[in-house]
Amino acid sequence: MVKRVVLTIFLLWLQLMMTVAASASCSTPRAEISLRAWKKNSEISVEIILKPRAGWYIHSHNPGAFGMSAQAKWNGADVLKYEEWSEGEDIIYQGFGVNVYKEKGIYQAIFSAEYTKNPKVELSFMSCSDECIPETVNLEITPENLNLDILPDKQDASQDVLTKLWLKSIILAFCGGLLLNLMPCVFPVLFIKIIGVTQTKTHRKRVRDAWAYMAGVIACFLVLAALLQQLKMQGVSLGWGFQLQSPIFVGIMAVVFLILGLMFLDIITINTHINLGSGSAFLTGLLAVMVASPCTAPFMGATIGWILTSSISGYVFYSVFAALGIGYALPFFGAEMFPSVMRKILPRPGKWMIWLKKIMALPMFLTCFWLLWILRADVHKPDTIWETYDAKKAENLIKNGEKVFIDFTARWCLTCLVNKKNVLDTAEFAKLSEKNDVYLFRADWTSRSDNIKYALSKYGRASIPLYMYYDGKQKHLLPQILTFDMVKNIIEKTE
Repeated sequence: MVKRVVLTIFLLWLQLMMTVAASASCSTPRAEISLRAWKKNSEISVEIILKPRAGWYIHSHNPGAFGMSAQAKWNGADVLKYEEWSEGEDIIYQGFGVNVYKEKGIYQAIFSAEYTKNPKVELSFMSCSDECIPETVNLEITPENLNLDILPDKQDASQDVLTKLWLKSIILAFCGGLLLNLMPCVFPVLFIKIIGVTQTKTHRKRVRDAWAYMAGVIACFLVLAALLQQLKMQGVSLGWGFQLQSPIFVGIMAVVFLILGLMFLDIITINTHINLGSGSAFLTGLLAVMVASPCTAPFMGATIGWILTSSISGYVFYSVFAALGIGYALPFFGAEMFPSVMRKILPRPGKWMIWLKKIMALPMFLTCFWLLWILRADVHKPDTIWETYDAKKAENLIKNGEKVFIDFTARWCLTCLVNKKNVLDTAEFAKLSEKNDVYLFRADWTSRSDNIKYALSKYGRASIPLYMYYDGKQKHLLPQILTFDMVKNIIEKTE
Protein backbone atom coordinates (compact mmCIF):
# COMPACT_ATOMS: atom_id res chain seq x y z
CA MET A 1 0.00 0.00 0.00
CA VAL A 2 2.77 2.42 0.97
CA LYS A 3 4.68 1.56 -2.21
CA ARG A 4 1.60 2.35 -4.31
CA VAL A 5 1.13 5.72 -2.61
CA VAL A 6 4.80 6.59 -3.06
CA LEU A 7 4.69 5.46 -6.70
CA THR A 8 1.54 7.49 -7.35
CA ILE A 9 3.04 10.62 -5.78
CA PHE A 10 6.22 10.12 -7.80
CA LEU A 11 4.29 9.73 -11.07
CA LEU A 12 2.19 12.82 -10.34
CA TRP A 13 5.34 14.80 -9.54
CA LEU A 14 7.01 13.54 -12.72
CA GLN A 15 3.96 14.49 -14.80
CA LEU A 16 3.93 17.96 -13.25
CA MET A 17 7.64 18.45 -13.96
CA MET A 18 7.18 17.32 -17.55
CA THR A 19 4.29 19.75 -17.96
CA VAL A 20 6.31 22.65 -16.56
CA ALA A 21 9.33 21.79 -18.66
CA ALA A 22 7.27 21.46 -21.81
CA SER A 23 5.72 24.86 -21.35
CA ALA A 24 9.08 26.44 -20.49
CA SER A 25 11.19 25.02 -23.27
CA CYS A 26 11.02 23.20 -26.56
CA SER A 27 13.33 22.12 -29.32
CA THR A 28 13.50 21.44 -33.04
CA PRO A 29 16.04 19.35 -34.96
CA ARG A 30 17.97 22.58 -35.55
CA ALA A 31 17.52 24.70 -32.41
CA GLU A 32 16.84 24.62 -28.68
CA ILE A 33 14.48 27.22 -27.22
CA SER A 34 14.02 28.00 -23.53
CA LEU A 35 11.78 30.52 -21.78
CA ARG A 36 12.31 32.11 -18.38
CA ALA A 37 9.73 34.35 -16.73
CA TRP A 38 9.57 36.16 -13.42
CA LYS A 39 7.08 38.54 -11.89
CA LYS A 40 7.73 41.72 -9.91
CA ASN A 41 4.90 43.97 -8.78
CA SER A 42 2.68 44.58 -11.83
CA GLU A 43 5.21 43.49 -14.47
CA ILE A 44 6.23 40.21 -16.01
CA SER A 45 9.74 39.97 -17.40
CA VAL A 46 10.47 37.33 -20.01
CA GLU A 47 13.69 36.02 -21.47
CA ILE A 48 13.75 33.60 -24.39
CA ILE A 49 17.00 31.98 -25.51
CA LEU A 50 17.43 30.64 -29.05
CA LYS A 51 20.37 28.25 -29.27
CA PRO A 52 21.22 26.74 -32.67
CA ARG A 53 22.44 23.15 -32.72
CA ALA A 54 25.91 22.23 -33.95
CA GLY A 55 26.39 23.07 -37.63
CA TRP A 56 23.49 25.53 -37.72
CA TYR A 57 22.98 29.26 -37.21
CA ILE A 58 19.88 31.44 -36.88
CA HIS A 59 19.15 34.71 -38.67
CA SER A 60 19.03 37.56 -36.15
CA HIS A 61 16.20 40.07 -35.65
CA ASN A 62 17.97 42.29 -38.19
CA PRO A 63 19.65 39.95 -40.69
CA GLY A 64 20.24 42.60 -43.35
CA ALA A 65 18.98 42.83 -46.91
CA PHE A 66 18.63 39.06 -47.16
CA GLY A 67 17.20 36.64 -44.67
CA MET A 68 14.23 36.20 -42.38
CA SER A 69 14.28 38.20 -39.18
CA ALA A 70 13.65 36.47 -35.85
CA GLN A 71 10.31 37.65 -34.44
CA ALA A 72 8.18 37.15 -31.35
CA LYS A 73 4.42 37.70 -31.60
CA TRP A 74 2.48 37.82 -28.33
CA ASN A 75 -1.11 36.80 -27.73
CA GLY A 76 -2.80 37.47 -24.44
CA ALA A 77 -0.47 40.15 -23.06
CA ASP A 78 -2.37 43.35 -22.41
CA VAL A 79 0.46 45.86 -22.60
CA LEU A 80 3.82 44.98 -24.13
CA LYS A 81 6.01 47.71 -22.63
CA TYR A 82 9.15 46.88 -24.55
CA GLU A 83 10.94 44.12 -26.38
CA GLU A 84 14.52 43.74 -27.56
CA TRP A 85 16.69 41.19 -29.31
CA SER A 86 20.38 40.72 -28.64
CA GLU A 87 22.79 41.66 -31.42
CA GLY A 88 24.12 38.91 -33.66
CA GLU A 89 27.40 38.70 -35.55
CA ASP A 90 28.09 39.42 -39.23
CA ILE A 91 29.01 36.64 -41.63
CA ILE A 92 29.46 36.52 -45.40
CA TYR A 93 27.08 34.14 -47.18
CA GLN A 94 27.49 33.76 -50.96
CA GLY A 95 28.98 37.23 -51.18
CA PHE A 96 26.35 38.94 -49.02
CA GLY A 97 26.63 40.12 -45.43
CA VAL A 98 24.14 38.51 -43.03
CA ASN A 99 23.71 39.06 -39.30
CA VAL A 100 23.16 35.79 -37.42
CA TYR A 101 23.13 34.08 -34.04
CA LYS A 102 25.91 31.48 -34.08
CA GLU A 103 25.99 30.72 -30.36
CA LYS A 104 22.66 32.01 -29.04
CA GLY A 105 20.13 34.78 -29.48
CA ILE A 106 18.37 36.37 -26.51
CA TYR A 107 14.93 37.98 -26.62
CA GLN A 108 13.75 40.03 -23.65
CA ALA A 109 10.34 41.57 -23.04
CA ILE A 110 8.41 43.27 -20.26
CA PHE A 111 4.63 43.57 -20.14
CA SER A 112 1.80 44.15 -17.72
CA ALA A 113 1.00 41.29 -15.33
CA GLU A 114 -2.72 42.09 -15.51
CA TYR A 115 -4.04 39.60 -18.03
CA THR A 116 -7.12 37.45 -18.31
CA LYS A 117 -5.47 34.46 -19.93
CA ASN A 118 -2.02 32.93 -20.16
CA PRO A 119 0.25 35.00 -22.43
CA LYS A 120 1.43 33.01 -25.42
CA VAL A 121 4.24 33.82 -27.81
CA GLU A 122 4.76 32.60 -31.35
CA LEU A 123 8.45 32.55 -32.15
CA SER A 124 9.42 32.52 -35.82
CA PHE A 125 13.00 32.33 -37.10
CA MET A 126 15.18 30.97 -39.88
CA SER A 127 17.67 28.17 -39.21
CA CYS A 128 20.45 27.78 -41.77
CA SER A 129 23.28 25.43 -42.59
CA ASP A 130 23.71 24.29 -46.19
CA GLU A 131 20.00 25.01 -46.46
CA CYS A 132 17.69 27.47 -44.73
CA ILE A 133 14.51 26.33 -43.00
CA PRO A 134 11.88 28.69 -41.53
CA GLU A 135 10.64 27.52 -38.14
CA THR A 136 7.83 28.45 -35.77
CA VAL A 137 7.43 27.41 -32.15
CA ASN A 138 4.85 28.37 -29.53
CA LEU A 139 5.53 29.00 -25.85
CA GLU A 140 3.13 29.81 -23.05
CA ILE A 141 3.51 31.51 -19.67
CA THR A 142 1.35 29.70 -17.13
CA PRO A 143 0.93 30.19 -13.36
CA GLU A 144 2.99 27.03 -12.94
CA ASN A 145 6.05 28.21 -14.86
CA LEU A 146 5.79 31.92 -14.04
CA ASN A 147 7.98 31.42 -10.99
CA LEU A 148 10.16 28.85 -12.70
CA ASP A 149 13.32 30.91 -12.58
CA ILE A 150 13.06 33.46 -9.78
CA LEU A 151 16.60 34.09 -8.64
CA PRO A 152 17.88 36.77 -6.24
CA ASP A 153 19.93 38.46 -8.95
CA LYS A 154 16.85 38.70 -11.19
CA GLN A 155 14.68 40.72 -8.76
CA ASP A 156 15.83 44.01 -10.37
CA ALA A 157 16.19 42.56 -13.87
CA SER A 158 13.42 44.57 -15.53
CA GLN A 159 14.91 47.88 -14.39
CA ASP A 160 18.39 46.84 -15.52
CA VAL A 161 17.08 45.91 -18.94
CA LEU A 162 15.19 49.18 -19.31
CA THR A 163 18.28 51.13 -18.24
CA LYS A 164 20.39 49.39 -20.90
CA LEU A 165 17.74 50.08 -23.55
CA TRP A 166 17.50 53.72 -22.42
CA LEU A 167 21.26 54.26 -22.72
CA LYS A 168 21.29 52.54 -26.10
CA SER A 169 18.44 54.77 -27.32
CA ILE A 170 20.25 57.92 -26.18
CA ILE A 171 23.38 56.90 -28.11
CA LEU A 172 21.37 56.07 -31.23
CA ALA A 173 19.41 59.33 -30.95
CA PHE A 174 22.65 61.32 -30.66
CA CYS A 175 24.10 59.59 -33.74
CA GLY A 176 20.81 60.10 -35.60
CA GLY A 177 20.90 63.81 -34.73
CA LEU A 178 24.40 64.13 -36.18
CA LEU A 179 23.37 62.40 -39.41
CA LEU A 180 20.21 64.49 -39.61
CA ASN A 181 22.42 67.36 -40.78
CA LEU A 182 23.03 65.41 -44.00
CA MET A 183 19.36 64.90 -44.84
CA PRO A 184 17.87 66.89 -47.76
CA CYS A 185 15.32 68.85 -45.74
CA VAL A 186 18.08 70.43 -43.63
CA PHE A 187 19.82 72.08 -46.59
CA PRO A 188 17.86 75.38 -46.47
CA VAL A 189 18.85 75.91 -42.83
CA LEU A 190 22.44 74.90 -43.53
CA PHE A 191 22.72 77.88 -45.86
CA ILE A 192 21.50 80.20 -43.10
CA LYS A 193 24.02 78.74 -40.65
CA ILE A 194 26.89 79.03 -43.14
CA ILE A 195 26.20 82.74 -43.43
CA GLY A 196 26.12 83.05 -39.64
CA VAL A 197 29.39 81.16 -39.19
CA THR A 198 31.22 83.19 -41.84
CA GLN A 199 30.32 86.53 -40.25
CA THR A 200 33.06 88.39 -38.42
CA LYS A 201 32.42 88.17 -34.66
CA THR A 202 34.26 88.50 -31.40
CA HIS A 203 35.10 85.32 -29.51
CA ARG A 204 32.53 86.19 -26.84
CA LYS A 205 29.84 86.70 -29.49
CA ARG A 206 30.65 83.36 -31.12
CA VAL A 207 30.42 81.54 -27.80
CA ARG A 208 27.06 83.17 -27.02
CA ASP A 209 25.70 82.35 -30.49
CA ALA A 210 26.92 78.75 -30.25
CA TRP A 211 25.16 78.15 -26.94
CA ALA A 212 22.06 80.04 -28.10
CA TYR A 213 21.81 77.89 -31.22
CA MET A 214 22.26 74.72 -29.16
CA ALA A 215 19.59 75.91 -26.71
CA GLY A 216 17.17 76.73 -29.54
CA VAL A 217 17.59 73.29 -31.10
CA ILE A 218 17.16 71.39 -27.84
CA ALA A 219 14.22 73.56 -26.75
CA CYS A 220 12.40 72.93 -30.02
CA PHE A 221 12.96 69.16 -29.80
CA LEU A 222 11.63 69.15 -26.24
CA VAL A 223 8.56 71.17 -27.26
CA LEU A 224 7.88 68.66 -30.04
CA ALA A 225 8.35 65.86 -27.53
CA ALA A 226 5.86 67.47 -25.15
CA LEU A 227 3.29 67.85 -27.93
CA LEU A 228 3.75 64.27 -29.06
CA GLN A 229 3.43 62.97 -25.52
CA GLN A 230 0.32 65.03 -24.80
CA LEU A 231 -1.38 64.01 -28.05
CA LYS A 232 -0.35 60.40 -27.46
CA MET A 233 -2.03 60.47 -24.02
CA GLN A 234 -5.19 61.76 -25.68
CA GLY A 235 -5.16 58.83 -28.09
CA VAL A 236 -4.33 60.92 -31.17
CA SER A 237 -2.45 58.90 -33.79
CA LEU A 238 0.63 60.92 -34.72
CA GLY A 239 4.22 60.27 -35.64
CA TRP A 240 7.48 62.01 -36.40
CA GLY A 241 6.98 65.01 -38.70
CA PHE A 242 3.39 65.42 -37.53
CA GLN A 243 3.51 69.24 -37.71
CA LEU A 244 3.73 69.15 -41.52
CA GLN A 245 0.39 67.36 -41.55
CA SER A 246 -1.13 70.65 -40.39
CA PRO A 247 -2.06 73.01 -43.28
CA ILE A 248 -1.81 76.00 -40.90
CA PHE A 249 1.76 75.16 -39.91
CA VAL A 250 2.77 74.49 -43.51
CA GLY A 251 1.29 77.82 -44.60
CA ILE A 252 3.16 79.72 -41.86
CA MET A 253 6.45 78.04 -42.76
CA ALA A 254 5.93 78.89 -46.44
CA VAL A 255 5.57 82.57 -45.51
CA VAL A 256 8.70 82.40 -43.30
CA PHE A 257 10.84 81.04 -46.12
CA LEU A 258 9.40 83.55 -48.56
CA ILE A 259 10.45 86.36 -46.21
CA LEU A 260 13.92 84.82 -45.76
CA GLY A 261 14.39 84.65 -49.53
CA LEU A 262 13.38 88.29 -49.93
CA MET A 263 15.74 89.25 -47.11
CA PHE A 264 18.66 87.48 -48.78
CA LEU A 265 17.96 89.52 -51.92
CA ASP A 266 17.78 92.70 -49.81
CA ILE A 267 14.26 93.32 -51.09
CA ILE A 268 13.04 93.61 -47.51
CA THR A 269 15.06 94.29 -44.37
CA ILE A 270 14.52 93.80 -40.66
CA ASN A 271 14.58 96.91 -38.49
CA THR A 272 18.22 97.13 -37.50
CA HIS A 273 17.34 99.17 -34.41
CA ILE A 274 15.90 96.01 -32.90
CA ASN A 275 18.92 94.22 -31.49
CA LEU A 276 18.08 90.57 -30.96
CA GLY A 277 21.62 89.72 -29.86
CA SER A 278 22.03 85.96 -29.55
CA GLY A 279 18.26 85.66 -29.89
CA SER A 280 18.69 85.37 -33.66
CA ALA A 281 20.89 82.29 -33.14
CA PHE A 282 18.28 80.84 -30.79
CA LEU A 283 15.54 81.43 -33.39
CA THR A 284 17.73 79.84 -36.05
CA GLY A 285 17.92 76.75 -33.84
CA LEU A 286 14.13 76.65 -33.59
CA LEU A 287 13.79 77.04 -37.36
CA ALA A 288 16.41 74.35 -37.97
CA VAL A 289 14.37 71.79 -36.06
CA MET A 290 11.06 72.81 -37.60
CA VAL A 291 12.41 72.26 -41.09
CA ALA A 292 14.49 69.16 -40.33
CA SER A 293 11.98 67.25 -38.22
CA PRO A 294 10.11 65.70 -41.18
CA CYS A 295 13.33 63.86 -42.09
CA THR A 296 14.39 60.64 -40.43
CA ALA A 297 18.10 59.94 -40.38
CA PRO A 298 19.72 56.52 -39.92
CA PHE A 299 19.45 55.27 -36.31
CA MET A 300 16.45 57.55 -35.72
CA GLY A 301 13.70 55.32 -37.10
CA ALA A 302 13.86 52.49 -34.57
CA THR A 303 14.58 54.84 -31.65
CA ILE A 304 11.72 57.26 -32.35
CA GLY A 305 9.45 54.31 -33.08
CA TRP A 306 10.22 52.76 -29.69
CA ILE A 307 9.63 55.89 -27.60
CA LEU A 308 6.41 56.75 -29.46
CA THR A 309 4.90 53.26 -29.31
CA SER A 310 6.04 52.13 -25.84
CA SER A 311 4.92 52.97 -22.33
CA ILE A 312 8.04 54.60 -20.88
CA SER A 313 8.81 57.12 -18.15
CA GLY A 314 8.87 60.84 -18.88
CA TYR A 315 12.59 61.21 -18.18
CA VAL A 316 13.35 58.49 -20.74
CA PHE A 317 11.06 60.10 -23.31
CA TYR A 318 12.52 63.59 -22.98
CA SER A 319 16.16 62.54 -22.58
CA VAL A 320 16.07 60.74 -25.93
CA PHE A 321 14.75 63.86 -27.65
CA ALA A 322 17.37 65.97 -25.86
CA ALA A 323 20.12 63.63 -27.10
CA LEU A 324 18.70 63.94 -30.60
CA GLY A 325 18.89 67.74 -30.29
CA ILE A 326 22.47 67.72 -28.99
CA GLY A 327 23.63 65.56 -31.87
CA TYR A 328 21.82 67.74 -34.39
CA ALA A 329 23.21 71.02 -33.02
CA LEU A 330 26.76 69.81 -32.43
CA PRO A 331 28.33 70.43 -35.90
CA PHE A 332 27.45 74.14 -36.03
CA PHE A 333 28.02 74.52 -32.31
CA GLY A 334 31.56 73.32 -32.95
CA ALA A 335 31.91 75.58 -36.00
CA GLU A 336 31.07 78.64 -33.89
CA MET A 337 33.27 77.59 -30.98
CA PHE A 338 36.25 76.72 -33.19
CA PRO A 339 36.17 79.14 -36.16
CA SER A 340 39.76 78.31 -37.12
CA VAL A 341 38.49 75.03 -38.55
CA MET A 342 35.96 76.87 -40.73
CA ARG A 343 38.66 79.28 -41.93
CA LYS A 344 40.56 76.32 -43.34
CA ILE A 345 37.47 75.23 -45.28
CA LEU A 346 36.02 78.58 -46.44
CA PRO A 347 37.84 81.44 -48.19
CA ARG A 348 38.48 84.79 -46.51
CA PRO A 349 35.46 87.08 -46.04
CA GLY A 350 34.88 89.37 -49.01
CA LYS A 351 32.48 90.17 -51.83
CA TRP A 352 31.86 86.46 -52.34
CA MET A 353 29.75 86.53 -49.16
CA ILE A 354 27.39 89.09 -50.72
CA TRP A 355 26.96 86.92 -53.79
CA LEU A 356 26.59 83.80 -51.63
CA LYS A 357 23.81 85.49 -49.71
CA LYS A 358 21.94 86.29 -52.92
CA ILE A 359 22.50 82.78 -54.32
CA MET A 360 21.15 81.30 -51.11
CA ALA A 361 17.85 83.05 -51.72
CA LEU A 362 17.13 80.33 -54.31
CA PRO A 363 16.81 77.40 -51.84
CA MET A 364 14.60 79.63 -49.65
CA PHE A 365 12.18 80.14 -52.54
CA LEU A 366 12.39 76.47 -53.51
CA THR A 367 11.52 75.49 -49.95
CA CYS A 368 8.59 77.92 -50.05
CA PHE A 369 7.28 76.33 -53.27
CA TRP A 370 7.80 72.85 -51.77
CA LEU A 371 5.68 73.77 -48.75
CA LEU A 372 2.96 75.18 -51.00
CA TRP A 373 3.10 71.93 -52.98
CA ILE A 374 2.44 70.02 -49.76
CA LEU A 375 -0.72 72.08 -49.26
CA ARG A 376 -2.03 70.72 -52.55
CA ALA A 377 -1.45 67.10 -51.47
CA ASP A 378 -5.11 66.17 -51.52
CA VAL A 379 -5.59 67.14 -55.18
CA HIS A 380 -2.54 65.52 -56.78
CA LYS A 381 -2.92 62.92 -59.48
CA PRO A 382 -2.53 59.26 -58.51
CA ASP A 383 0.69 57.46 -59.44
CA THR A 384 0.37 55.33 -62.55
CA ILE A 385 2.29 52.24 -61.43
CA TRP A 386 1.52 52.52 -57.71
CA GLU A 387 -1.69 51.48 -55.98
CA THR A 388 -2.99 53.38 -52.98
CA TYR A 389 -2.04 51.38 -49.90
CA ASP A 390 -4.76 48.94 -48.85
CA ALA A 391 -3.71 46.96 -45.77
CA LYS A 392 -6.16 44.08 -46.32
CA LYS A 393 -5.30 43.69 -49.99
CA ALA A 394 -1.56 43.83 -49.28
CA GLU A 395 -1.85 41.26 -46.48
CA ASN A 396 -3.86 38.88 -48.67
CA LEU A 397 -1.28 39.12 -51.45
CA ILE A 398 1.53 38.46 -48.97
CA LYS A 399 -0.30 35.43 -47.53
CA ASN A 400 -0.77 34.07 -51.06
CA GLY A 401 2.98 34.25 -51.67
CA GLU A 402 2.92 37.25 -54.00
CA LYS A 403 5.71 39.82 -54.20
CA VAL A 404 4.76 43.11 -52.60
CA PHE A 405 6.65 46.40 -52.28
CA ILE A 406 5.26 49.03 -49.88
CA ASP A 407 6.48 52.63 -49.98
CA PHE A 408 5.59 54.61 -46.82
CA THR A 409 6.03 58.20 -47.93
CA ALA A 410 4.76 61.79 -47.69
CA ARG A 411 5.12 64.99 -49.65
CA TRP A 412 6.80 66.69 -46.71
CA CYS A 413 9.50 64.00 -46.54
CA LEU A 414 12.35 65.21 -48.76
CA THR A 415 14.28 61.96 -48.38
CA CYS A 416 11.20 60.20 -49.74
CA LEU A 417 11.05 62.58 -52.71
CA VAL A 418 14.73 62.06 -53.49
CA ASN A 419 14.24 58.28 -53.44
CA LYS A 420 11.24 58.64 -55.74
CA LYS A 421 13.14 60.75 -58.22
CA ASN A 422 16.25 58.57 -58.26
CA VAL A 423 14.67 55.13 -57.95
CA LEU A 424 10.99 54.47 -57.30
CA ASP A 425 9.41 56.69 -59.95
CA THR A 426 11.86 55.90 -62.73
CA ALA A 427 11.13 53.96 -65.90
CA GLU A 428 13.80 51.41 -64.90
CA PHE A 429 12.01 50.61 -61.63
CA ALA A 430 8.67 50.29 -63.45
CA LYS A 431 10.22 47.74 -65.83
CA LEU A 432 11.88 45.92 -62.95
CA SER A 433 8.65 45.57 -60.97
CA GLU A 434 6.67 44.51 -64.04
CA LYS A 435 9.29 41.94 -65.05
CA ASN A 436 9.28 40.37 -61.58
CA ASP A 437 5.49 40.64 -61.00
CA VAL A 438 5.82 42.91 -57.97
CA TYR A 439 2.71 44.56 -56.57
CA LEU A 440 3.45 48.19 -55.68
CA PHE A 441 1.64 49.99 -52.85
CA ARG A 442 2.22 53.60 -51.87
CA ALA A 443 1.16 54.61 -48.36
CA ASP A 444 0.98 58.42 -48.51
CA TRP A 445 1.18 59.96 -45.03
CA THR A 446 1.06 63.59 -46.18
CA SER A 447 -2.24 64.00 -44.38
CA ARG A 448 -2.96 62.33 -41.07
CA SER A 449 -3.98 58.70 -41.42
CA ASP A 450 -4.56 56.29 -38.54
CA ASN A 451 -4.33 53.32 -40.91
CA ILE A 452 -0.84 54.24 -42.04
CA LYS A 453 0.20 55.10 -38.47
CA TYR A 454 -0.98 51.65 -37.38
CA ALA A 455 0.86 49.99 -40.27
CA LEU A 456 4.08 51.79 -39.32
CA SER A 457 3.69 50.76 -35.67
CA LYS A 458 3.51 47.11 -36.74
CA TYR A 459 7.08 47.48 -37.96
CA GLY A 460 8.10 49.31 -34.77
CA ARG A 461 8.35 52.67 -36.53
CA ALA A 462 6.70 56.06 -36.21
CA SER A 463 8.52 57.86 -39.00
CA ILE A 464 9.21 57.74 -42.71
CA PRO A 465 10.63 56.82 -45.15
CA LEU A 466 10.01 53.12 -44.64
CA TYR A 467 10.33 50.56 -47.43
CA MET A 468 9.14 46.96 -47.04
CA TYR A 469 9.55 44.27 -49.68
CA TYR A 470 8.00 40.82 -49.47
CA ASP A 471 9.53 38.31 -51.88
CA GLY A 472 6.77 35.72 -51.48
CA LYS A 473 8.43 33.97 -48.55
CA GLN A 474 9.92 36.57 -46.25
CA LYS A 475 10.10 40.32 -45.72
CA HIS A 476 13.00 42.69 -46.30
CA LEU A 477 13.42 46.07 -44.61
CA LEU A 478 15.23 48.35 -47.04
CA PRO A 479 17.54 51.24 -46.03
CA GLN A 480 16.16 54.77 -45.84
CA ILE A 481 18.33 55.97 -48.73
CA LEU A 482 17.86 53.89 -51.87
CA THR A 483 19.84 53.24 -55.02
CA PHE A 484 18.45 51.47 -58.06
CA ASP A 485 21.15 48.79 -58.03
CA MET A 486 20.40 48.03 -54.37
CA VAL A 487 16.67 47.62 -55.02
CA LYS A 488 17.33 45.61 -58.18
CA ASN A 489 19.62 43.20 -56.33
CA ILE A 490 17.11 42.66 -53.56
CA ILE A 491 14.25 41.98 -55.97
CA GLU A 492 16.20 39.79 -58.40
CA LYS A 493 18.32 37.91 -55.83
CA THR A 494 15.18 36.74 -54.05
CA GLU A 495 13.90 35.02 -57.16
